[in-house]
Formats: sequence, structure tokens, C-alpha cells
Amino acid sequence: MQLQEAMRTVTPTVDGDLLSAVVRAGRPVTLREIVDAIGGRSYAGVRNAADRLVEQGVLLGGRVGRTKTFVLNTDHLAADAIVALARQREELLRRLRDGCAEIPLRFAALFGSGARGDMRSDSDLDLCFIVVDGRREAAEPLVHDLCDRARRWTGNATHAVLFDEGDLDPQDELLASVAAEGVVIAGDGRWLARSLRTLAG
Repeated sequence: MQLQEAMRTVTPTVDGDLLSAVVRAGRPVTLREIVDAIGGRSYAGVRNAADRLVEQGVLLGGRVGRTKTFVLNTDHLAADAIVALARQREELLRRLRDGCAEIPLRFAALFGSGARGDMRSDSDLDLCFIVVDGRREAAEPLVHDLCDRARRWTGNATHAVLFDEGDLDPQDELLASVAAEGVVIAGDGRWLARSLRTLAG
């Protein structure tokens, strides 16, 4: 799956992209706002999809002055499923955080394309785990189990890198990347960046 375009898990059409944008907005949005949020879809294509979804009752159409607006019809039978599909990234992060709670970690983060928002459907899910000193033996099987679950949740191969808390290298480019762009799933979000700065002197 592509975390940044989670609705494409089930439909690659403009309808899915449109619904994701409307759910993320959480308020009535104009066609221009939807087109800008989606990217790569034509105004006419988005307009036609929006009108079609209004006909199906999935979206509610309105107006602000002369401008059409659209919002999810939360009473529609499909609304809960649509919201769940649109929020797969948030659900994955929640499950990862819950899984990390069982592991003796100082810090953990999603990094790479999943964090940057440019995943392809065949991209790996990259996870960085920094283990509390002296707890590596206990942590490793739990990390592997969590990665296996993440693969089943997403369909993406899951790649884990493990560091011991006491073995951080401020010159390590991967750690610098995690500190700069990682999405934290365990620990203090600023801990890694602070630790690397301290070690660098």
C-alpha cells in the first residue's frame, strides 16, 4: 500500500483520491481545494467524480455564494468504511505505537518513504528501533514480531534497523535521516536529535 494515498488500496480512481481529501479536510471543501489536495487529477475529472458521489449520496453538496462545496455524508451506510480506508496511515501508526509499548525501547520511528509521503505500492516500510541498553536480547524477537504484523497489516515488506542506546554514532547518515524526518512511534520525539547533537559535541 501507499500510506499517503491509502484509498488506492481498494480503488485507484479519482473517486478514492477525492474521498480521501474530503475525509482529511473534515469540513465542506471546494472543488479547487480538493484538486489542490489531490494533485495529478484534472479539475473536470474531480468535478465529475464529486457530482457522481453526490448522486450516490456519499457526499453532500452545498454552496458558499456561487462556489460549490462538498462534505462526507456521515449518515451514509458507506461512511464508516470510507473513513476507515482514508485513515489507514493513522491506524497503522496507532498499531505500531501499541506494539512498541511492549518492547524495551528508548526510541522508535517510521522513516524513509513512509515518513516522507512518497511511498510506492512496492516500497518497504522502514522502521528504526533504538533499544534500551542491556535489553537487546529481550527486544529483538518482539521487534521481529511487530515487523511481521506490520507486513500483514499493509502488504509491504517491513525493514527494521536496530541500534543499542549506547552505540549511537552522530556520523551515521541513517540516524540523521531518522532524526530529521522520522515519524515517532515510541519515546520522546526530540530525544534522538538531542542525543546525536550531544555526541557530536
